[in-house]
Amino acid sequence: MKITRDILKRTEKRFLLHGKKKQADVYLVRVENVPVVVKDYSKKSVFARWYGSYALWRERRNYEFLQQFDFVPRLICKIDRYAFAMEYVDGPTVAELEGQPEFCFLPGKLENVVLELHRHRFFHLDLRKRGNVMSRDGQVILIDFASSVRFSRWNPWYWLMRPVFRYVDISAVIKWRSFICPGSLSEKDKRFLRRFEWVRMLWFLNKPRLPKWPGEKEDGD
Repeated sequence: MKITRDILKRTEKRFLLHGKKKQADVYLVRVENVPVVVKDYSKKSVFARWYGSYALWRERRNYEFLQQFDFVPRLICKIDRYAFAMEYVDGPTVAELEGQPEFCFLPGKLENVVLELHRHRFFHLDLRKRGNVMSRDGQVILIDFASSVRFSRWNPWYWLMRPVFRYVDISAVIKWRSFICPGSLSEKDKRFLRRFEWVRMLWFLNKPRLPKWPGEKEDGD
């Protein structure tokens, strides 16, 4: 499927995210009667477009690598330097499954997905964001690989950063388990999270908030 700017101009859009500052706009369109998600920086400032063109190139490269897995949406096409299109995932995010024990199997599947990525020296690093882990037909689907990192086998940075990056992804799995299945954490999980709180103090990338522990209030509540 080929999507151009002219096609986008003629197509009705349903915005999923009006990006702020350096964020892309994300919207849903129908092309050839197929729902497609577009990630687009074209309406941003000059600086944001410059940054966005690099960010999209990097994310698109990650998606291309991940097309070998069934837990990633299909990459449809590059539209131009400021946008690309991918498959629409019709399903809830894990943030919409709070305290629903019938979905307690999902964190286990998420952990298997994360371990598979790690075996390929790939780290998502943004699984904490509420919209980045979805469920479709009982399977886990990951989206948004803008912050992700993939290492070559002999890259020395891999051996240096692997423990920290592994903590980032695995801690998110444990937090989602607590979110969906309150009280399901083992003592080992709790110790892991306590150790990770020290790692987070050194974290230099975007830090979206994780779901709070059961009974814990969000900041400002």
